[in-house]
Amino acid sequence: MLVMSASRSNELHRYRVLLQPLTLVVAFLSGFGSILYVRADDSQLHPAQSTEAPSISVLDGKTFAGELGGVGKPALTQDLFVFREGMFVSEECERRCGYPAGPYWVRFDGDGVQFKAEIPCLKSDATMVWNGTVKGDEIEGTIAWTSKRWYWTIEKEFWFKGKLVESDVATSE
Repeated sequence: MLVMSASRSNELHRYRVLLQPLTLVVAFLSGFGSILYVRADDSQLHPAQSTEAPSISVLDGKTFAGELGGVGKPALTQDLFVFREGMFVSEECERRCGYPAGPYWVRFDGDGVQFKAEIPCLKSDATMVWNGTVKGDEIEGTIAWTSKRWYWTIEKEFWFKGKLVESDVATSE
């Protein structure tokens, strides 16, 4: 078994932090320039060593008021979709079902910004995968909800849409 000293572990963490931007440049030059990783959060691996500020995204600071429902069905509930400090949260799903804010990723696509967030439930073995697009002041997309049971898996699909109600992003005139 390999045992690493704390100073060696800290040194490796520093090198990884320094090399992370270089990795993004290499990915961009390799043809993956349209995909941006919003948050590189290794705080779960090194909670005491994480001193990095969260990454900022084009969606950060925006809140959308909207609704969600089952695919092919009318809206089930009103909701607020919030992007803050590299994290995404559906306030209604957090309040009702224990789905906390989680990291999200973005990709520019024409005149819109696509995003994806995979949010595990704190109360069960369920996960919500949010795939959406923000165009101007509107958001819409789908949610794949999966709950794993002992002998089977339950899967459901939902839709969501909304309009921008708040933006912390300052605009210059």
